[in-house]
Amino acid sequence: MRIPARGPGRPRKWKSPLIQWRSDVPLEDFEFAEEKRTELGLSRAEFFHALLHHTNWSVVELHAENKKKDELLEEKDRYIEELVKLLEKERQARERAEKEAEAWKQKYYELKGEKPAHTYNEGKLLRQLAENAKEDVSWADLCAEVLDLRDEKKMRRLMSLAFNIEKSDKNNYKSIFYPKRTAPEFKGWVLKRPERDGPVLLVDYVLYKEDTLKAAKGLAVGEAAAEKVPEVKPLKTGKAAERWLEMFFEVVHRNYMDLINQKRGKDAVKYLEEAVPEKLEQVLQDIDPADWRRAVLAVLDELEARAEGDERYEVFVSNLRRVVLRALNEFYAKPAEVKADV
Repeated sequence: MRIPARGPGRPRKWKSPLIQWRSDVPLEDFEFAEEKRTELGLSRAEFFHALLHHTNWSVVELHAENKKKDELLEEKDRYIEELVKLLEKERQARERAEKEAEAWKQKYYELKGEKPAHTYNEGKLLRQLAENAKEDVSWADLCAEVLDLRDEKKMRRLMSLAFNIEKSDKNNYKSIFYPKRTAPEFKGWVLKRPERDGPVLLVDYVLYKEDTLKAAKGLAVGEAAAEKVPEVKPLKTGKAAERWLEMFFEVVHRNYMDLINQKRGKDAVKYLEEAVPEKLEQVLQDIDPADWRRAVLAVLDELEARAEGDERYEVFVSNLRRVVLRALNEFYAKPAEVKADV
């Protein structure tokens, strides 16, 4: 039904042709417009004309822009919701796969007539600890940081699942614990007794890479060496110094490539920039300071010769040379602390 909408007096004559424009609008908006139009005594055409020519269009444009932003945000929210659902499905699928693997492992132990090393949940905790393991961090600190676990009994339980907690002939705990065969997550790691006086708890043992201890500190593989009276050894020079440095650089290369292969490039760079100079300073303590630069340059030149044709190894050696020479200059700038000069 057409609603009559005549204004007072004669209708206005327009200079341009008139057309009818139909639009569906909310009822409350229509009633509000009609109320205002009636108060002003305007026809609908005059009312519409006044709105068009006296409206602050910057406000309208801002409103339209906000509308587009709201629509874009809604679209992003839908996209994020879809991603969250996909991630949840991925997590559930991974958990199902882990549980299935654990079930097969249980069957394997049953067929062999053995008792499983640990439960599914304990295995998850061990994997979390291994993924976040750091050198020179105690087992207690690692459990607290990664698992928010501070119960000594529970920490010792996890420690016994991952490492062989053994005692020496004197009924004392050994200085170094090695990982169990049933805990491949910790392969290459060892727990070492902290070098301090007084009683030491098991959970205070410190994590180290086995190769780091062997190369940088000269510790033997296998059982820890019994405590001995410190010996005064001659400082290394010549070929002996070069072999000592070469062994250390091989360990650095292995750790660096492990991080690269795990797609942890930033951690690999951080390892070279921060960890290597500290460990190099320890290694140089066994070398005559007068022979430091010659031995380091000789080994680096040898590594560069080996790296020809191997692009990844060339990049590693180039970065290693930069870091080592910078550290060497810093060592020369401060008084050298040597063990002996025999």
